[in-house]
Amino acid sequence: MDGEVASGEATVSLLAGEQVSARLTANHIWNGRAFEGYLFITTQRLVHVPWLAAQTRGAAPFSIPLAEIAGVDVAPRGTNWRDGSWSRRLRVTRSSGDAELFVVWRARKAAELIARARRGQSG
Repeated sequence: MDGEVASGEATVSLLAGEQVSARLTANHIWNGRAFEGYLFITTQRLVHVPWLAAQTRGAAPFSIPLAEIAGVDVAPRGTNWRDGSWSRRLRVTRSSGDAELFVVWRARKAAELIARARRGQSG
């Protein structure tokens, strides 16, 4: 069943049969900049929905089908505070080899949640 899940100012439209497994507060790192929002882990994909303030700075919602994720891990720390690399970052590697980085609380736990979703397990 199609539907929507609202979380504060963030809304994610669900695909047929899709359910939200988790919602994380996440800064998506794009072009060296951090954009605040929510990362929804669903039974079919990851969906980042930027907060309104991030959208005014150029962020846009996007999703990655779980089938297109080649790997999930914690990226090594770096030295640039602007790209969030002082913190542990969740790294989602696509089957194309491109990687998406997210600053999240408890990055290892977030990686485990996504790995479970990819295996078809909930929670």
